[in-house]
Formats: sequence, C-alpha cells, structure tokens
Amino acid sequence: MAGIIKKQILKHLSRFTKNLSPDKINLSTLKGEGQLTNLELDEDVLQNMLDLPTWLAINKVFCNKAAIRIPWTKLKTHPITLSLDKVIMEMSTCEEPRERNGPSPLVTASGQSEYGFAEKVVEGISLSVNSIIIRIRAKAFNASFELSQLRIYSVNANWQLSDLRFTRIQDPQRGEVLTFKEINWQMIRIEADAIQSSEHELMSAPVRLITNQSKIRVTLKRRLKDCNVLASKLVLMLDDLLWVLTDSQLKAMVQYAKSLSEVIEKSTTQRKSMAASTQPAQSWTPPTSSQQVKTQQSSATPEQNQAILKLFRDFDVKETSYHLIISHLDLHICDDIHIKEKVLDRRITGGAMQLSFCQLTVDYYPYHREDDSCSHWMYYGDATKTRCAWAQELLQEFKCNVDMLKQAVKDHGSGSPTKSMPNIPQQYSHPGSESSGSFPTATLEQLQSKLLSSSFVVRLADFNIYQVSTADQCRSSPKTMISCYKKSLYLPQEMSAIHIEFTEYYFPDGKNFPIPSPNLYVQLNALQLTVDERSILWLNQFILDLRQSVDQFMAMYMLNDSSKSDEHIDIRVDGLMLKLIIPSQTKTDCHHDQPTAISIQTSEMIASNTRQSPNCRRSDLEAIFQDFKEYPFYSKSFTSFPKSVDSFDFLHPIFQRHAFEQDTKMHDVYKGFITPKLDTNALKTSAAKDIWAIHFTQFWVDYEGIKSGKGRPVGFVDAFPFSIWVCQPTRFAQSQKQIAASCNPLVNLSKSESTDFAGRIQRKKLLKQYYSTELDGRSIPLQKSQSLDSSLSCPPVRESPQADIQVLAHIQKHVSLQINHYQYIFLLLLQDSLKQVMDNLRKDVEAVTGKPAEETKLSIGVLLKSAEISLLLHPLPEENMPHCPLSRDGSPIGDNKPTLPSDGTQDVVVVNPPIDLLMDSVSGDSGAILEPKKVVLPETLTKSPSDTDILKRTPSLEGASDRTSLKGEDGALCQVINVNGLNDVDHFSSDDSISNPVKDIEENFGNLQASDNESITDNPLLNAHFLELQKKHIDTRT
Repeated sequence: MAGIIKKQILKHLSRFTKNLSPDKINLSTLKGEGQLTNLELDEDVLQNMLDLPTWLAINKVFCNKAAIRIPWTKLKTHPITLSLDKVIMEMSTCEEPRERNGPSPLVTASGQSEYGFAEKVVEGISLSVNSIIIRIRAKAFNASFELSQLRIYSVNANWQLSDLRFTRIQDPQRGEVLTFKEINWQMIRIEADAIQSSEHELMSAPVRLITNQSKIRVTLKRRLKDCNVLASKLVLMLDDLLWVLTDSQLKAMVQYAKSLSEVIEKSTTQRKSMAASTQPAQSWTPPTSSQQVKTQQSSATPEQNQAILKLFRDFDVKETSYHLIISHLDLHICDDIHIKEKVLDRRITGGAMQLSFCQLTVDYYPYHREDDSCSHWMYYGDATKTRCAWAQELLQEFKCNVDMLKQAVKDHGSGSPTKSMPNIPQQYSHPGSESSGSFPTATLEQLQSKLLSSSFVVRLADFNIYQVSTADQCRSSPKTMISCYKKSLYLPQEMSAIHIEFTEYYFPDGKNFPIPSPNLYVQLNALQLTVDERSILWLNQFILDLRQSVDQFMAMYMLNDSSKSDEHIDIRVDGLMLKLIIPSQTKTDCHHDQPTAISIQTSEMIASNTRQSPNCRRSDLEAIFQDFKEYPFYSKSFTSFPKSVDSFDFLHPIFQRHAFEQDTKMHDVYKGFITPKLDTNALKTSAAKDIWAIHFTQFWVDYEGIKSGKGRPVGFVDAFPFSIWVCQPTRFAQSQKQIAASCNPLVNLSKSESTDFAGRIQRKKLLKQYYSTELDGRSIPLQKSQSLDSSLSCPPVRESPQADIQVLAHIQKHVSLQINHYQYIFLLLLQDSLKQVMDNLRKDVEAVTGKPAEETKLSIGVLLKSAEISLLLHPLPEENMPHCPLSRDGSPIGDNKPTLPSDGTQDVVVVNPPIDLLMDSVSGDSGAILEPKKVVLPETLTKSPSDTDILKRTPSLEGASDRTSLKGEDGALCQVINVNGLNDVDHFSSDDSISNPVKDIEENFGNLQASDNESITDNPLLNAHFLELQKKHIDTRT
C-alpha cells in the first residue's frame, strides 16, 4: 500500500523536482503524513508556473525539508497541507529577453480532463513556508528578498477560511468556475546593493526596506471544459509603511531602475506581441452545449440557479488585472550629513522632507479591449468616466485617419500593399456595429487581431508633502507644502486627490499596423501648493545632484536613454479647486492691514495637448487668433516701441497651422511631404509639435494673512475666465530639421487628391472661407494653405528669432483689481523675494553643472478686453498740501484749470484701446503697453473737512463681502482707473473731491506714453475736452 501511495506522489511531484526518488520519501500510510528532504526543484517548471517576466530567469531552487499531510476521509472539505521549511531561490536578470514562458504544469496536467474531483483537491492544497530567500543578480546590483511565515490557502468569496466546497463559485450555464486564494506573510525584507568592481568604481549606499504583515488575494476564473485560466485578479495589500531614504539611497534606486529599464522595455514589447497566444480566450468564451447545460442544471432548482448566477456576476473576473493597495505610506527623504562631498557647495545642508500618502492604489490592466466598458474596474468612478469619454473621441479621430491613410496608400500606386491588409472596420469595429454582428462565430485569427490596450491607474485619496526642515530650524509642527484640502470644501470622501490613468495600445499578434498614440489622463482635486523658498532651493539642488549621478551611472554602463522620450502622448489634465499660495518674507512688526501672502485660485481647469476637450478645440484657437490679428501691435510688421525688428512674433505660424489642421500627419501625406505607409508608427507624431491649451473657468487672486480681516481672504483680482495657448517654436524647428534630413524625397500626389483632402479637413464654413482668401496685410505672411505648406518645405531666407516657449493669453471678460497702500508694499516685497529665489536657483545650477545656466526665451502675448484698477493710497504729508503736486512738478493742469467747489463732482475720462501686455523673460522684465487715445485728468484739489467725514463712512475691507469696497482712513486717497477697450468713453465719478497724486500713480502703475518735455495741455484736443466738461459741471451747479 505504501508503494502505491509513493507512486501517486511521485507522479504529481515529479513535474516540479529534479532528484526525487522513492527512497527520499518517508510516508505514514495510516496517518496520511509524509516527508521529503533535500529537494531540488525544476527551474523551468517553476518559471512557467509563476509566469515570470522574460527579463527575469530562475537559476536554482533548493528546499531542505518538506512535509505533507493528506486527510483521506475529508478531501472534499479539508485541504491537503504541504509544509516547507526553508526555500532558497537564485535568479538573474537577462540582458536580452529570454524565450517566453511555456504552459503552466497545473494547466498541462488538468487540461487532459474536465474540472472534476481530482482538480478540486489539487486546487485546494494549502502551502506554508517558514522562510523563503530569493537572491537576484543583475548587471549593476545584487538584490535579496527574505519572506518569513508564508502561507497560501483557499478562502471563500468574502476572503474567510471556510469549507473547500464554498471556496469556488461554479456557473454551469457559462461553463466557468471562480476560485479564491489568499497569500500572506509575517515580514518581508528587501535589500539591494551595488556590485563593486575594478572597472566601475561606483559608490552607493545599500537600499533596505522592511514591511509588516501583508497579503495577496487571488481570484482565478477557469473553464470547466479544460481547466484553462481565462482571467485572474491579483491584489497586493500592504499595511502602513515607514521608509527613510537618504539621497545616496535614492540615487542608488534610480540607478538600479535605469539599468533594468532597457531590458524591461524589450520584454514588455515581447509580451504584447505574444498576448494572443497567452490569452486566447480573454475577450470571448464560447458557451457550453445545450445538452451539457441541461445535464448540469438538472440537479439544481431554478431559484438556486438564479442565486448562483447572481453570485457569479458579483465576483466575476472579466479581465486579467493586478492591483496594489497601500493604506498609509510615510516616506522621509534626507541628506547624508556624514558625506563630506560637495557639502560646501550646498546652500542648505542636513535637510529632510516628509511625504505622507493615504490610500494609495495602483491598478494594471494588461489585456483590455479598447471597445469594452471599464465599469467593472476597481474604484470605477467619475474620473474614469471622463477619461473614457475623452479616449473614445481620440479613437474615433484615429479611425478616421486610418481610413484616409488606407485610401492614400491605394492612391499612391497600383502595387500598394493595402490590398492585402485586413479590413479596417474589422480592426477597429465596436460590438454594436454591423461588422461585428457575426462576432460569436468569428475565427480565432479575427479575434486575435482586435486592438488591445494596457492601462495603469494610480489613485491617491489624500496626501501631505511637508516643507523641508533642517537641524538649525526650530518649529513646533511641520508645515505642509503640497496638500489636499477637500475636507474644508466638503467634497465627497470617495473623491481622489490625484487620479492618473496611462494607456498604451497594441495588437496581440504583433501586427505591423497603425496604432493610436498613448494617452495620459490626470485629475487633480482640491490641491494646495505653498511656495516655500527653503524647500524649493533644497529640492533644486537635490534633483540636480541626482540627475548628475544618474548621467554618470548611465555613461559608466553605456546605457541609452529611451527612444520614446520625443514620442507624442495625448495628455489631458483636469483640475478642481486648485490653489497656489505665495508668501513673502514678512516682518513681525508689519501693519495690521498688510497681507502676508497672496493666493491664486481656480474653480476648474483643463490643460490638454489634444483638441477633444471643451474650450481647447481648434475652433477656439482660431477665434482667439482672429481677435489678436485685429490689433496691429501683434503683427510682425509692427516694430515701434516697445517692439523692435528682433522681437518675437506673437502670432507664430505654428498657431495658425494648428488652427487650420495643417500640422497633422495626414495633411503631410496628402501634400507629399511623407510617403503613405500602413505601419505601426504611420500616424504617430513628435512631441515637439504639441500645442497646449489651458482654460480656466474662473480664475482669481486674493490677499491672505491680513490681521484686520480676521483670517478671511481679501480680494485682489476678481474672478474671470481666460485661456492660454502654448507652443515650443525652437523645439519644433529642431524637429523639422531632423525630419528634413532623414525623410525621403517628396512624393508627388495628384492635385485633385490634395484638394479633396483639404475639403475634408475643413469642417466649418467660416474656416473654409478663411482658408481660401487672403488675410489682412498685418498678419503673418502665411496667408493660404499653399504658402503655409511652403513655409515648412522651403526655409525663409532670414530666420526670425525664435522663442523657446510661445504663449497667447486671451481674456474676454472684464478684469477688476484692487490695491491699497499696504497691499502695494507687500507686492513690492514679494517681487524682491521671488527675484532672490530665482537668482539663488540660477547660482545653484551653475555651481552643480559648472557652466552658465541656459536662459529660456519666453514670449507672452496677452489680450484684455477691459480692465479696472482701484487704488487706495495715502495722501501727501500736510506740509506739502498748500501746493498741488502736479503744479509743483510743473504740470500745466493746475495752472490752466480753475478750482472747483469742494463738494462738486469729479469726472475722470480715460479712453484707451485694450491693454497689450508684453513680457520678455530674457531680460527678466515685464511691462504693460498702454496706448491712450485721449486722457483727461482733473486738477487735484485740496481736501475739505467733508472729505474726511465721507472717507470715515466708507466701508472697510474688514468683513466686507464686496471685493471692490476699499477701506479708507483719515486723509486716504481713493482713486479708480477704468480701462475699457470696448467702449469709446467710460465715465465714473465720486461724490467728493479728493486730492489726486497723478505723478505717483504714473510712476507705479504704467507709463501713459506722455513725453516728459511735452505739456499735456499743449494738445488742443485735451484742452477743448476739459473745458467742455468744466462748463457742463458749472451749468449743473447753477
């Protein structure tokens, strides 16, 4: 009897071991217990069973002792227990991906029969290991993993220990079964250290991580017919983690990751190309025959069948997925204070930063059908819905481009390979379309050719990143630099602070056919960033040092950067209630009305380099472009002050070509710039061509920290919507030169084909008319589609200066701004502190790199329709009051204009076109250009006693709900300047006559382009208009 049992054990265990023989088995027949010693396991079999990635290989596995216990009389309800004492596994990384894994031994053994009693017993085996040591040898480092008290056992659907009969859910109608497994361990220790050799002198600290009790939950869906695994779901759950990393350890981690990045990328490509064979039934499972269904249903009542079907649907695994859940992670990054290298060069030494994350989840879906729903994903919510709707628009545009590309390939020549290509609708069809109506009877080849996607989803419920702290810095509690304040806004608890989804597309059989560009969706909710000078300087020097060490490491091991760095990725970033706080270096004895910080906030924000988002479409850019072209100041031909011949062109041709859809790959194909091909990268573009659109639904600025305001913010700039469009002309020009150097000669296509394509891309009548007619002479010289295209093929004789970043900012609504004396002082202090931070950053960059910092050439064009500035300033001292400041400085207004009664009405007329803002970051200066048609300012009058009473009755800022209300003190000056570009004349008045230091206003808030030597009243138009206003005022008084 013992011999028969030994043979059965050998039959099942021989697949996993190399040196197993009967004399090594000590088995007690009656008790059902046996022991095995000195087992050497088969590396290939374990490799296939664990389904390891092809960049990792198992070299040797050894087990010193194993014990087995078989409950002969309770095999249906109790599992077979297998206990291992110590397992040692030696692994290594591959320089090139090895051959893909073969079929699992469990599937091979069980695939010979249906899912029966033997398969249930084997599947319910419980495994426990006292100690597992895994050693991994890589090219640049050695790593080790030590696990203690590992257990693997079967559980029910609620993840509780139970009878084996309740650890599986079987659906006879679908012919599938769900099984649940749980893996847990007491402790895991991870350590990695660099390989020291005579060739590579690499100094790095060992990286260590020790975790507490953790567990893995596994759900498997098998087919009853052959026991093949259709889908699996693996969830790794980690308890609270505390990890302290020095900068040298973080450098080592980045270096180790860089050394593996190249082979991991190759292995990922290999896995995607083999996905058809590894996941043959991922998307569709044939139902069992009607006779089999009747036989299986005969033993169950209809009520039981319905309950089983509902239970199966609740826990069904529709696609393979992997998940990581960390409840709480505290990460501390600090300097190595004992290392004396470059300590003198560091501006801040001994710094440390704490990063705290709550409910961090990472999901990976490697085999998702692009036309399938995502409603079954874990934590499916509004963020994923928004991303799916955006991605579907991208896919629809891509399918249209594929259809046009296929037609272009056919038109290119009679020997076009398009005839042998598969049907386009069959490649990208949806389940509800006619082409997919015969989907259940489709061949395996058609199923495998469907477009798949691999998606990463990262969610972070809440987090806090604290400001850097040093040993010489005294503080009671840490202050946050970046945090989420959704609780104070009463946002839903299930809303994530950060939601990130990254998706790549591929064909499972490695088909060389056009695929969409990867897309990245980011959602930021209620984030607050506080600008801290010490933290910014410390992070800057930390990142510079890290980058320098990584570059040295890659040069040492001759590693190459990823070639995908310049590949275009469709990106969309959504923001809700974002807040930026910029404090200044305030003094302790500052005035109670002086702010300590300003806060820049937005209610909703969308930033994208695609045209499938609201307010970020090509039609929006066209409308903004037309508004800018209405003003000659933005024209290239305008070279008067403050512009010159060498000034940047605000209306860059890149914006115009993008607005008219003349920068797409299909446009270049039909214009003959590139040869049409149906390959993987046929429709992919370079990231240098990206045009970013940023739209703010509501944008406002407040003052923070005013003592008299009792902690409430005080309005600085009232809320208004505006849009920003950004491009990179210098990077675009470099990309075009590389393409021109490597591309083939131009392909000659017929004019009718080009005209036909041009007609298809013009989707709006207005766009078509604008496209076919000449533009205003003030615009850029590219006026028609042919001239736009020739700008790329034929470079201009004289190249105009190119900016690194070109920005167009458009504000259509009225902008209102309020400043008083103490707020103005605060803004001056804030400007000085920001300038000091920028200077320190530049010096740190030069100190680390050893060369001057590269200047970024920035060109910003801003168009405001109307703006209003309200000022509340202090009056002049009493000893200077007998003479008007304007008349004392020689202004003729005080000499020519008679004094009005003190209780009269003061009228100020300011007529201006829209304010044009010009910023040049090369010199670091920015200014506002105001071109007044006519300016009439009344003479300032001596303050009367009634003025003081009126000012005392003026509502103060404290507790005021209206942002335009200004606090007035005794002798304060309240002045409003209204600039309106939509109306020719704008009047406003006050009830009392207040002294008006116009000179101070001009010095602090802009030059009205009035010459210093030219008298204002020399202009007869100004004098006539002023006398007319004065006459109307006297008539009203009489």
